[in-house]
Amino acid sequence: MPEQYDPQLAHQVLGLRRAGIGFDTIADRFQLTPEEAKALFDTALSTYDLDVSIALEADRLDRLHTAIWPAAVNGDVAAVDRVLKISERRDRVVSTPRKNQHQLRQAFDESARTSEQLHQAWDSGLLEAGRKIADRVDEAVATGEGQEVTKALYLVPHMVNILREMLATPASRAAVKEDTPAPQVETTLSQLRAIHKRTG
Repeated sequence: MPEQYDPQLAHQVLGLRRAGIGFDTIADRFQLTPEEAKALFDTALSTYDLDVSIALEADRLDRLHTAIWPAAVNGDVAAVDRVLKISERRDRVVSTPRKNQHQLRQAFDESARTSEQLHQAWDSGLLEAGRKIADRVDEAVATGEGQEVTKALYLVPHMVNILREMLATPASRAAVKEDTPAPQVETTLSQLRAIHKRTG
């Protein structure tokens, strides 16, 4: 890297590399070695600002929209179609959530943590299945588009079934209370835990 880091130069290197230009060509343009160009690229990438990137992408799309607009309003069907696609793309760029908040996963983990019926070791398969579903839904909601989000939401009933098995829904807890005829009758789960305590 040059002795004094130049953020503007690094940004230029990043832009050229994104455009597909090789480090040798970039180095020649700025009188750098290829290694220096690569170091500037890596540094610029590590300081990547998502908000700035979104603004830049929106600006590029605005320019494309402006360039095609005259042909579209004059009745060029292909231009009209392209303008609509650019508008859809711009809406997705500016409306995409910035970060996966992992809200469903956090809620699932909290349900698992507070469930009195779960055994973390014995029920690990059940827990892992629930976590996978929660992660998939969170990822789709944060980064996906309409169809991807819809597909992921089809997994939610499966998660509800897992929560029901964990007795982590109001209805499942109420059903257990209603179906237990007497305190002396033990469920299979409680019997297994009793055996575990005696042999552990």
